[in-house]
Amino acid sequence: MFSTLFNFVLEPSPTINRIMQERKLLLALLGYCIGAFSVALAFSLREGTGILAFLGCFTAVLFLSVCISFFFSATAHLFLELTTGRGRAAGLFVLLGISEFAKTLLVAFTLIALNFPALFEYKNLLGFIVFILQLLFVLYMMQHAYGLSKKRTFFALLISFVPAIICFFASIFVLISAIFWLIFA
Repeated sequence: MFSTLFNFVLEPSPTINRIMQERKLLLALLGYCIGAFSVALAFSLREGTGILAFLGCFTAVLFLSVCISFFFSATAHLFLELTTGRGRAAGLFVLLGISEFAKTLLVAFTLIALNFPALFEYKNLLGFIVFILQLLFVLYMMQHAYGLSKKRTFFALLISFVPAIICFFASIFVLISAIFWLIFA
């Protein structure tokens, strides 16, 4: 598992293709756990919460990350397979898990900001930068995995968000409808 991460740094393109074929789900779960741990630790260090709040935050972030990545990898893979005819959804799920390692930067920022409290004013900017870094990382991996140009990969990624947005608004509509039904029925 760690040799795969090491090889990813040394030879990204062949390692990405190997990850897409081998579907190392343990590596994906490690990435999701480290990403969730980093977010929960950064939040707990900044807010000074206890162990129960840390565990609750970790569990919520882990569940949300895995669900979003699962849905995104399915929709992105379907669109990319229709256009390129290659790739695997499970491999894309693993690559998204590896991209979660970018969230470790949040812990480093929080530790530095604890010594220099004025830096906490830039926490939203750093969160946005980490999100952009993770997005660029995903774009890079998808470009090598599916053999697309940068523009085509970006638009494929953008289009694959459409089903997620539709499902989000449909879920809100169903929830509001259920609330009205419970109140007025």
